[in-house]
Formats: sequence, structure tokens, C-alpha cells
Amino acid sequence: MSAQDKLAGYASGFSSLDPQIIAENVTADYRLLDKNGAVVERNDLPQYIAELRKLGDEMQISDVMVDGDKAWCKWQIGEVIGAGLIRFSDNGVCQEQLFYS
Repeated sequence: MSAQDKLAGYASGFSSLDPQIIAENVTADYRLLDKNGAVVERNDLPQYIAELRKLGDEMQISDVMVDGDKAWCKWQIGEVIGAGLIRFSDNGVCQEQLFYS
């Protein structure tokens, strides 16, 4: 599977808030750097997504820009609007840094 396929699968998993799909498209050493320095690892995804589901049933992702092994996107779930900076490869997404208030 190509790096673009892995990125698309990752986005699909977040759009539908499906931790299984997200996990299938990340590396073993995946780290999501959330607000206030919290770190979410691959094994933490089900709990993290359960918390997101309290905000809404889906995440809307837009304004995606890709440059080499990095992607940037805007996202919204419920009333929360943010952005993410993502690093990825043929092995999957390895890191995402979230920005929101």
C-alpha cells in the first residue's frame, strides 16, 4: 500500500471515528500529540476515539495539503475546530500534532 493510501485510510478512520481503521493505517510507534502535551499511542486509539465521539458522530476533514511526507488539514467535530500536522510514509502515519482551542 502506498503512503498516499495509508494517509487516505487514516483520514477515513478519523472521518468515521473508527479506531480500527485508524490503527490499520498507522505505524507501530505512532504518536498523536494532542492538546496540552497529551500523547496518544496506537493502543490508546479506542479510548481516545470514544472521547471524541462525545463531541459528535463524525469528523469533517477539509483543506488537506500534502508536501512530501507531511500533510496538513483542517478538521471539525461538533463545535471543536482544529488543524493537524501529519507525518506519514509507506508504512503508515507515524505522527500527528493537533492544534485547536
